[in-house]
Amino acid sequence: MAVFTWAEWKDRINRQKHGLSFSEITDVFDDPYLIEFYDKAHSGVGDERYICLGRWQDFTVLSVVFTEMDGDIHLISAREATPREMHIYEENYRRETGGN
Repeated sequence: MAVFTWAEWKDRINRQKHGLSFSEITDVFDDPYLIEFYDKAHSGVGDERYICLGRWQDFTVLSVVFTEMDGDIHLISAREATPREMHIYEENYRRETGGN
């Protein structure tokens, strides 16, 4: 079972900016069709960041930025996916499920 961590101040900013609390979105990582990307543009020495696209609450696709810290998933930001990200997720979903 994954352990999730975050900075409280980042959670406050995320709630204000995107209306999503980190404590509410952790189940996005349970999506069997979750897509994960390495975020080269925002990664640095000792801080490798990833972006995942996954379905939350059975219908909303979220984009979540995170890193791994001491084996835990450390959340950095979460928002609804852009139309381009939705398209990427849906294409992957169709490919994985054999749907049209």
